Amino acid sequence: MTVPFLSDAGSIAPPPSLRSRSGRHGRRAVLLVLLALAVAGWASLQRAAGTEARVAAVAGAGLPEVPGAWTRATAWLRGAPTVGLQIGHLHAEEHPDELAALRTSTGGRAAGLNEVDVNRAVALELADRLAAAGVEVELLAATVPAGYGADVLIALHADASDDPSRRGYKSAHREPARNRREPWLRTLVDGAYLRAAPLPDDRDNVSGAMLDYYAFAHHRLRHAARPGTAGLIVEMGYLSHPVDRAWLDDPAGPAAAIAEGVLAYLAAIDRWHPDLAPSDGAFDPAVVGSVPCVQSSSPCP
Repeated sequence: MTVPFLSDAGSIAPPPSLRSRSGRHGRRAVLLVLLALAVAGWASLQRAAGTEARVAAVAGAGLPEVPGAWTRATAWLRGAPTVGLQIGHLHAEEHPDELAALRTSTGGRAAGLNEVDVNRAVALELADRLAAAGVEVELLAATVPAGYGADVLIALHADASDDPSRRGYKSAHREPARNRREPWLRTLVDGAYLRAAPLPDDRDNVSGAMLDYYAFAHHRLRHAARPGTAGLIVEMGYLSHPVDRAWLDDPAGPAAAIAEGVLAYLAAIDRWHPDLAPSDGAFDPAVVGSVPCVQSSSPCP
């Protein structure tokens, strides 16, 4: 006697019709997944294509009143954005061998004010403002960790000049830009800073060292930010000019201006909106790498 669908091993095999239906259902599920991925990819490309227009809209009209569906989805999938703040010249003497030439680059000084102290004070104030807005902040010394990655890296500096009439604010990303987002970051940070500060635009004096800033030179240095990180070096004013120096002497002004620009940028690229900030308190800024005495202007012990 033959028992249908009984295998030689004694187990019951499914009828051919069931196997056929099961195979069709599996192929249909795979096709649906592939279709969903294709639609999501197309939507992502369409959204990305409109980012420049959103940057212009934020620059002209400010943040949108409510976060869009794409911003909400990005926040749910990726969590809070991360911003790195490099305190220019801090602990420059600890640079690794590949940056040995910069170990004596300790920053400018004028009228008893040290650049590194200005950079540190602004960084701490800026970190508090960004953290209060729901952004994860990482404080870095002059040496950027090898392969450092974040949504944004801001290198904080102040200028000094032998020309007593020289004054103003300027910024730069690497040229050519390492990614398409860096010009957007510069546009929004520059706009916010120049609206808030009693300083002229000093962009005509952007130096070659700014355009090839070492912390963004991933193509030749290990201790540099990843190419996908939007990086910007800002020269917040001239310590050697009395009006600029008065502005820099109170870190609240520069910090508020830079925070406004960074948050506007994060909003424009769908990484942040004030309505999506955590309600259970701000993030505590983190110190990345060896940054002793970062929260004090007194000498390290």
